[in-house]
Amino acid sequence: MLPEMAEDIGLTETVAGFLAAANYAGYLCGALLISFIHNLQLKIKLYRYGLIAAVVTTLCMAATTNEWLWYLLRYVSGLSSAAGVLLGAGLLMHWLRHNQEKTELGIFFSSLGIGIILTAITAQLIKIEYTWDQQWLIYGLLALILLIPVLFWFPDFSKSTIGTQHTEHKETQPLPSKQFFLTLQSAYFCAGFGYVVTATFLIAIVELLPSMKGLGWGVWLLVGIAAAPGCWLWDLYVRKVGIWSSMFQAYILNMVSTALLLFDPSATVVFISAVLYGCSFIGIVSMTLSMVGRLYPDNPSRSMSHLTFSYGLAQVIAPALVGIIAEKSESFTDGLIITVIVMLVGIGLLMRAVMILKSDKSLSLKHSF
Repeated sequence: MLPEMAEDIGLTETVAGFLAAANYAGYLCGALLISFIHNLQLKIKLYRYGLIAAVVTTLCMAATTNEWLWYLLRYVSGLSSAAGVLLGAGLLMHWLRHNQEKTELGIFFSSLGIGIILTAITAQLIKIEYTWDQQWLIYGLLALILLIPVLFWFPDFSKSTIGTQHTEHKETQPLPSKQFFLTLQSAYFCAGFGYVVTATFLIAIVELLPSMKGLGWGVWLLVGIAAAPGCWLWDLYVRKVGIWSSMFQAYILNMVSTALLLFDPSATVVFISAVLYGCSFIGIVSMTLSMVGRLYPDNPSRSMSHLTFSYGLAQVIAPALVGIIAEKSESFTDGLIITVIVMLVGIGLLMRAVMILKSDKSLSLKHSF
């Protein structure tokens, strides 16, 4: 939507950055609030209300050109995203454990890739015939259609609401140290920075390249195509090489996807970057949240929310920072360089987290996973 809004109503890079920041600020606050919710029935209600709010806020974006109202709508949309992603993941983890299934979230997070595919195809179909505000309405109506089966096919949790917390984990599992969690949380912050810069500005970067004018939708489509099966493939890969090796490789691929845009912004390289980005960011999220769900089985949603808080904090800071830099320098180069550096720091922090876990005699890597 950013290129269309820039062309139709003169949306600047700074406003675009703050719109993204407002959205992720809502996601950040949602993650924080979810960490304090322990009642399963309340989680179910908030999950449903959050999905409804996502539809309403999308539709309302078409009703105004006031920047402050946009910021408010994107903030509420961020809250609803936290409900859909975090509460959804936590409820699924709860259901999988209760039904003695493998606690893997790959298939759940593959829906993010499917969503990217749908939005990319929709964007291409409507960008010429419809104005920016009409496009927001179309996206909102599409979201409404997708909401209907979610509300009617929602699983029955009534049999697992009583006594589940006390019967799921009969054996006490030793927990990692606080130092480990804070280090992992810092690494995840860096991953959030790497994710959001590309997610916010990739299409804008592509549209600035003379050889790729009009191909932004195709690049975004490639991201979705790579992300959709990415989670499931990472789950299979984890079974073969282990969670930590897989996470390291996902972090490295994510960093490389950004670095490629700096060295050779040709069509081929941009397409490769999009594929690497799509498969890596979704893998990082899926593997990290699945991992903490296993490490902290008594209350997985709490640990997931704490990690997501740091991820969301990066999503608030990064778009605004890169947007301001891009507008002043009239280029995304400096912002991409900062992103690569942050991802390098994240890789180092991930290595440190492994070292801390290895030094914990009460919790071996093998026992953890």
